[in-house]
Amino acid sequence: MTYSPDRERRQYERHPQVLEVHARSLLPGQTASGPPKEFDGRIHNLSNGGACILSSYPLQGDTFLCCEFPVFDAPVSIPTLMQVRWTAKCGNKSASYISGLHFVV
Repeated sequence: MTYSPDRERRQYERHPQVLEVHARSLLPGQTASGPPKEFDGRIHNLSNGGACILSSYPLQGDTFLCCEFPVFDAPVSIPTLMQVRWTAKCGNKSASYISGLHFVV
């Protein structure tokens, strides 16, 4: 199969969202110099297959995360297991990163 730059690679349509998310890395042996074991981020968009989040730390590819998604107008959140597919730095000055996460369950 030949790659076409104008071919859509995404399987699911993205839906813009602005939601806070709490995540916990399931990667054992996290070091003090790496990203924290738990962190807060902001959802940039959602799809049936995953989410794109903004965070202050680069996330290591293939890392499994337990993420808690808020429920609108309720004091509860939905836990879900996700896997980091990619991470990229946003801009040149700030320490912000954008990551693509895939729903595992």
